[in-house]
Amino acid sequence: MAATETEPTKIGRYEIECLVGEGAMAKVYRARDPEIDRVVAVKVLKDEHFVDEDYVNRFLREAKAAGAISHPNIVTVFDVGRFGNAPYITMEFLDEKSLADALAEHEKMPIKRVVSIGIQLARALDLAHRRGIVHRDVKPGNILLMEKGEAVKITDFGIARLDRSEDLQKTHAGTVIGTPRYMSPEQAAGRAVDGRSDLFSLGVILYELLTGKKAFDSSNVATLMLQIMQKDPEPCRALAPDVPASLQRIVSRLLQKRPQQRFQTGAQLAEALERELAAIAAREEESSRNKFIPLRVRWAISAGAALATLFLVSLGIVYYVERQVIRAQVIDSGAAIAKFIATETAVPVLSQNWVPLELFVKDASERGSFDYLAVTDHDHIVKAATSQDIVGKPFVPPPNASLIVKAADFTASEVNLPGGKAAFLFDTPILFQKTEIGRIYVGINRAGMDSVLRSTLLLMSNIGILTVLSAVGMLYVFGGLLGRPMRLLSNAMRDLGLGDLDRRIAETRNDEFGQLFSAYNHMADAVQVRFSKDGDVAGPRAGGATDPSQPAAIGESVTDAEATILTMSVRGRPSPETAS
Repeated sequence: MAATETEPTKIGRYEIECLVGEGAMAKVYRARDPEIDRVVAVKVLKDEHFVDEDYVNRFLREAKAAGAISHPNIVTVFDVGRFGNAPYITMEFLDEKSLADALAEHEKMPIKRVVSIGIQLARALDLAHRRGIVHRDVKPGNILLMEKGEAVKITDFGIARLDRSEDLQKTHAGTVIGTPRYMSPEQAAGRAVDGRSDLFSLGVILYELLTGKKAFDSSNVATLMLQIMQKDPEPCRALAPDVPASLQRIVSRLLQKRPQQRFQTGAQLAEALERELAAIAAREEESSRNKFIPLRVRWAISAGAALATLFLVSLGIVYYVERQVIRAQVIDSGAAIAKFIATETAVPVLSQNWVPLELFVKDASERGSFDYLAVTDHDHIVKAATSQDIVGKPFVPPPNASLIVKAADFTASEVNLPGGKAAFLFDTPILFQKTEIGRIYVGINRAGMDSVLRSTLLLMSNIGILTVLSAVGMLYVFGGLLGRPMRLLSNAMRDLGLGDLDRRIAETRNDEFGQLFSAYNHMADAVQVRFSKDGDVAGPRAGGATDPSQPAAIGESVTDAEATILTMSVRGRPSPETAS
């Protein structure tokens, strides 16, 4: 809505753009500050309040009070002035929905967010209270939701007052100021208030956010005031069971009728809520990490994981050791073969009689005795080889050669032979009277060694899997055997807690569970006798206060039928034992 003939176009130096809100006391405009080109909100007192000096004084005190504090959760006030006879306040413009809008939309907030909002508001109010400022109208409509509801800001210190003796324009005791539904009892009664009144209002807001219900709800103002001053709201957990009992106690303390029974400062409240927030986060983490798992499943998984880890480590060690042993044996064998060939070919190489060597290499290749064999002369020219492509050429080692052993009379390398086969290549000199006259290159395929290692690995893996599965199965069955008596005892204790005082465990065992069953039966006997003698079968003891957030005592849940059974038991009739 743009400024019209009935609305001002300029207030002070601020250029009015539109009317954005109107309350019982003032109008709020969206405006622009031309000096720094900033969008601001201008709040102007309504004409009908000009004659009421008390209202005017309170309005001016808002500017003085809010302008004196700076906090990330309080709307910032920039300026104050007069427009004709009307006072106005300039503050930051926030086009955000209020907490009242969220409640009107029945938006259910997570408990963590509610607690976070409570912490922010408590910290903001604590700063204001330490400066002597009481808001006096803390309500959802004066709380703006920022950053998608993760942060909040308090606005409208419209009826705030400076709680200092030198302030001559205080609100007189006996004058009711504020929104009735969120008032404190002392404010509803027209008595003087302090920061604890704001904390009561904050408690009413937290109650509504947690339960979705209003703490005090009546369309009649007189009835509403009476509820605020005399009636305690229904406990949070009665309306919202997911609210932690500790958080309910915090809200209940905020809603105490007498100020001295509430939190005395916003800092105290913030610390309590921060502890609650940490506890909620811890419970969520614990819940996500420790979901209920039956004992037999937990044992089976734990034992299986431990055995599997142990087996994998052992398998890795055994495989590595066996690989090293087998490779050492293959290298020793290959080196011996290479040296033997070098000794047998020394005379033909010395005489340069290559025909016998060519026939020897050809025969070895046809028989498959060697995967690779090459004989060179003293100039390293290949004279005979399993691959005819390299005969008559300088010897070039196969690609990707990796030296693994270097001795005085031979070297061994891992190579890829022509065709892609992985092999060990042995290089040995041909000697005549300790003089090198040529060299022998023998390649032995690694396929045999790798096959042995794979077979060993497969066999050990199968043994390990069978071992792990056997252990897991045994522990699963054993856990099931333990779980049955535990469930039996758990069910009996639950029934006793619900008021079934005749519940006994009939099963007898000659082990620790048997001792537990016997101890439970003796306990149940003692409880039944005690409640029968005390006559406590119909409810809690007279005068005993109960915490609504806590489970009912055993006697509180005993039905009329159960009371009759207990009466019969007191007269000497034996109590029947029940098997689970």
